[in-house]
Amino acid sequence: MGTSKSYDSPKWPGVNDQVGEAVSKGPPTKSATSNAVGAFAGAYKSFINTGTTGRAGATTGGISRAGRTTGGRGGGGGATARARSAGAGARLGSFLSGVASSGLGPTLTSFGLGDLIGKPLQDILDAILDRLCEDGGLLDDAAVTEAMARTLDELSKDAETVEEFDRLLGESPDNIEGHLQSFFANVLAVNFEQKEGGFVREKIPQSQCDRFFKESRDLIRTLVSEELAKERDLSSIDWKSPEALSIADQINQEVLNILIGDE
Repeated sequence: MGTSKSYDSPKWPGVNDQVGEAVSKGPPTKSATSNAVGAFAGAYKSFINTGTTGRAGATTGGISRAGRTTGGRGGGGGATARARSAGAGARLGSFLSGVASSGLGPTLTSFGLGDLIGKPLQDILDAILDRLCEDGGLLDDAAVTEAMARTLDELSKDAETVEEFDRLLGESPDNIEGHLQSFFANVLAVNFEQKEGGFVREKIPQSQCDRFFKESRDLIRTLVSEELAKERDLSSIDWKSPEALSIADQINQEVLNILIGDE
């Protein structure tokens, strides 16, 4: 549904060292890829929480109802990235919860997409993607949109029709937390590809670069799906409330902690 572009590496401390180590000595090992992903996740967590790129510490502040960070130390672009990710995650939760409780048709109507009822599945998925994501023209907006596109692809991969998509989402009403974890795993994977892609392409041929980022995506998804607990009952959440934004932000932080190695 989407494609990931690469940009100049932000040259976050220690990240390029680990990424370079992973790709410069033949096919990357699982350990080397894990170290590169962990280093990037640590720098990215520090960036979105504090606006710096040192070692990520405890999360400070939170997300306001308006989707702004509160408390903490500044944040700048990092604060915007954190808020946009949390906002998109909360909207995804709202969509999934609506389909699970009321079905796809009523949920599309509640999202202002009722005119799409009866349209082909791909048209509906494209419109959902646009509605769940913001587009402020920022690099981080593009990353969130690509991550959401991948998440919707995963949610609809076994559906060929609108009816099948509706049924699939209705069959997993208790897995909203798991779907949000997958979304935030995709957010990190896309950021890794976008921010480190140019640096990696300077080191190895395109085919090897594609393989490295595929292996990193697989590693991220495996770690998140196998090691991150799913303990929240999100069936009764008001997804337009500050609590929903806070929960989405917390899940994002937990995904990053697993990838960094901070339990």
